[in-house]
Amino acid sequence: MKPLNPKPRLHTLPIIAAALGLGLGAYYGELWWRLPQYSEQDLQASVELNLAMDLERRGPQLQPSTEDRERLRRQIRQEIDADIARERREAQQGFASAMLMLLFGGGYLLLRLRTP
Repeated sequence: MKPLNPKPRLHTLPIIAAALGLGLGAYYGELWWRLPQYSEQDLQASVELNLAMDLERRGPQLQPSTEDRERLRRQIRQEIDADIARERREAQQGFASAMLMLLFGGGYLLLRLRTP
């Protein structure tokens, strides 16, 4: 009968963490890198397009006044800016999480290789 090893070998979990960190880091890194950079003209065109669609949905009887139309423009611009910031934040958070997985998995493996 073989004696039980008192020191458990947990090599597979750090290897999986390092591999997942590397793969997810590549995925989220490319996602972050490919996010478009919108110009002010692009954003203004998007605001005007969204405003036109909103006004069309309202119908002719519910058209807003000039002040309300400006308020709607500002609100739509804030929504667009928030969506762009959310996309960027999600990509950055995914990349940071993947790098942490890679760091912890790879660091553990390096420490295990250095210690007898």
